[in-house]
Amino acid sequence: MALVMAVGMLAVLTISGTTIVAYTTSNSRNGSLSKENELAFSLSEAGLNNAMAVLANPANDSLEQSTLPSTEATASSAAYEGGTAKWYGTLDLTNNLWTVTAIGLYKNPTGSGAQVRRQLTAKVPVTPVYAASLDNPIWNYLYAGRTGNTCDQTLNNNISGTSRMYIAGNLCLSPNVQLAQSKVIVGGNLDVANNAAVGANTNMSTRVETYVGGDCRYGVGSWAACSGDQDAKHVYSKLADGSTIGVNHTVTPVDPPTADYAQWYEHAIPGPSQPCTTSSGPTPTFDGNYPARDNNAPLFDLTPASSYICRVGPGASTTLSSAINATQTSVTVASATGFPTSQFKIRVDDEVMTVTGGYGTTMWTVTRGASGTTAASHVVSQTVLWDDATPSGELSWNSTTKTLTVKGTIFIDGSAKISNSGLNTYNGQATLYLSGTFRATGSLCASVSGFGCNVAGWTPNSEMLTIVANGNGGQVNPGDSVQIDNNFWYQGAIFGTNAIEFGNNVNVDGPIVGSQIILSNNLTTNSFPVIDSVPVGMPSNRKVYAQTHPPELFAG
Repeated sequence: MALVMAVGMLAVLTISGTTIVAYTTSNSRNGSLSKENELAFSLSEAGLNNAMAVLANPANDSLEQSTLPSTEATASSAAYEGGTAKWYGTLDLTNNLWTVTAIGLYKNPTGSGAQVRRQLTAKVPVTPVYAASLDNPIWNYLYAGRTGNTCDQTLNNNISGTSRMYIAGNLCLSPNVQLAQSKVIVGGNLDVANNAAVGANTNMSTRVETYVGGDCRYGVGSWAACSGDQDAKHVYSKLADGSTIGVNHTVTPVDPPTADYAQWYEHAIPGPSQPCTTSSGPTPTFDGNYPARDNNAPLFDLTPASSYICRVGPGASTTLSSAINATQTSVTVASATGFPTSQFKIRVDDEVMTVTGGYGTTMWTVTRGASGTTAASHVVSQTVLWDDATPSGELSWNSTTKTLTVKGTIFIDGSAKISNSGLNTYNGQATLYLSGTFRATGSLCASVSGFGCNVAGWTPNSEMLTIVANGNGGQVNPGDSVQIDNNFWYQGAIFGTNAIEFGNNVNVDGPIVGSQIILSNNLTTNSFPVIDSVPVGMPSNRKVYAQTHPPELFAG
């Protein structure tokens, strides 16, 4: 009996011991697996942080899919102690939103060969940037950059108006030319022909603040260093203090402006690599044979007889069904499609309004003069934009009200023109790059007054279109990149790789940068405010891309 009891007790103890060992082993494995699971999760968080670092890098374009690989098969990865982090993303350009996926992989304690895997996803909103601080001060001048010639810039006719002028090389004034700009800088020599002059010696207000780095002469007289009182040579100058007569012989150098056509060919929105996501009407062909940047796209008319819309990213637009005065608190629009169903803002001409009622219908209750703007009258069929929306880029035209809407940096691998011979307006901030040339046979203004541009009412720091043209000849005269025909206005900025030519009786309001500025009779250069903020893509300004926001809506 004792033997039987001993054997039974031994069996019980064996079973108990085996159970304890098995339980302990299982707990050990589960503990290890739980630890590896946490480590894999940490690795996935590291992958998400790496993805955010890529998107937030100012040198990267966060509105381009190639910035992050699009699938796990091409995911970026990094090895950490005992594990791997992977990350990739998918860009929704319609909503300016990234879906970022991060995967953490860690060794499996079971030794089965499979890895412990944890996956995280997050949404990353992106806000386009339309403007940046000015880097190159030359965008406050009429600038001619050619050097190395006896006369790098020749003025054959009078220039009225008081805009600032910067000549990098030698400036020659033909007989009878009276130069009356507010400020003139000449990097080289100043040659003043008979009966020509810079400024006038009537009083201090008619004198021109003049800087000449080289020599100057009058008529067929002798050359001498252009410094101090140069009245005898018809250079009626004053110093910056406004009360001292004399020419300043010290010229502050500036970097010659350059346009990075290759960069913006790839990154412009809309452009060759990213055409419109929302479109209607005769939109431009941005490139005929992408990715060859070869001035291949057909000539595009910015102001045709038919309206068009080309937009990338969120946004909506409609038109006024009836005109409104400056006090009405309701507006009727042609369509509410695409607009929000809760409070939002709209822009009509230069006025912003807050829509406070009527969502989803075509009759909205509005608060006038929002965002510091001024309530004004607006004509029937004028464009109504969803002002809260931030499309990545836009180029749209309302042929009824002759209004161009521009946002972002745009690139056409060809030439463009203004064909409507009337008075055309634009809203927004943008830089339009052209591999070809630009010609205007009509006026283009940011702000209108009567039959021309509103000089006093223009605010270039918040509303400016910059034309950047690389071509030569074709629709313009040989040697030109830009040509503005007789009797028209242009209000904005112009950059030409080659010469920029103005016809008779042209009015210019804004900075001009070219190798030469060719002037016909009676050019008027209006004095514009000092510019310290410019559209993104401005030549010689640092490259600025869209801004990413912290990740949200985590899952996994």
